Amino acid sequence: MNSFAAAEAARVNGEAYGLVCVAISNHLAWMPDGHQLLRDRGLHSVPMDVCMSKEFVEYMARVTTEAEGAGFLMNTCRALEAEFLDAVAEIPEIKNQKRFAVGPLNPLLPLATEPEVVTATARHDCMRWLDAQPPASVLYVSFGTTSSFRGEQIAELAAAIKGSAQRFIWVLRDADRADIFAGNSGGGGVESRPRHEKLLSEEQAQGTGLVITGWAPQLEILAHGATAAFMSHCGWNSTMESLSHGKPILAWPMHSDQPWDAELLCNYLRVAMLVRPWEKHGEVVPAGAIQEVIQDAMVSDKGTAMRQRAKLLGEAVRAAVAHNGSSTKDLHDFVAHITRI
Repeated sequence: MNSFAAAEAARVNGEAYGLVCVAISNHLAWMPDGHQLLRDRGLHSVPMDVCMSKEFVEYMARVTTEAEGAGFLMNTCRALEAEFLDAVAEIPEIKNQKRFAVGPLNPLLPLATEPEVVTATARHDCMRWLDAQPPASVLYVSFGTTSSFRGEQIAELAAAIKGSAQRFIWVLRDADRADIFAGNSGGGGVESRPRHEKLLSEEQAQGTGLVITGWAPQLEILAHGATAAFMSHCGWNSTMESLSHGKPILAWPMHSDQPWDAELLCNYLRVAMLVRPWEKHGEVVPAGAIQEVIQDAMVSDKGTAMRQRAKLLGEAVRAAVAHNGSSTKDLHDFVAHITRI
């Protein structure tokens, strides 16, 4: 996104390395004619101009050209995308560039299975609430900072969470809360409260759920043993954070790279369930459909198998950044390359 730096480095005969902060498989998914590997694996890509604005597509094309340099670092690892890393290495336009898969770049927290394992002195209130919940019983719901829901969708999601009878932590930003007042000016009285608050207030009072309207410690929540799954927009940072802590995803892609990330998670890695198919992204998903996915993920045999796969994949991702792991090796190789004499 700061492609001018690469252009300036090239101008003074320096080496520029870009940071790829999305799945490397995006390079294949968004190739004009697709890629044979995707066809071999039965994977389907979403055209870039369908999930991004025309202006952003043009911007990305421009900065990609400007940022071409000596190579790039990638926030991924071979445990997740080994086949794709090998396939990207054969793309003629970038075949001569150096590539280093050094992910995950997010901190890896201890996987807390008991409350006393978490020793941080200043903990968010939600963590104490999580400590009191049974193992693998809580659904964490958060959609990042660059996506907002329509009021109708928030109400349907609230009804689904309530109807599923599952414990939950829902991070609901003010951007999502501001447009769902019940047909009045929103002056702050009881009748101006968002509809979802009325739906979920009983769950909060009974201690079966928690709605957070400010910042939430996502990594700590994902590392906690009480957290079973993560309903997410499938942004790559959130995806890496979830997988590196062994938690499966209920995929609700919104835009940009997220539809592809959902495809990768659901149909390749098989550690996710799709809440809303991308082709229905302009529609409001009814509460019944959302509730069915929540219950599948949380209480069915299918959900149990998915959580076990996510746990094993999480162990492989963490091994990548351990001693002698593939990402550790690539990082050491990168440092050795840029410090060469």
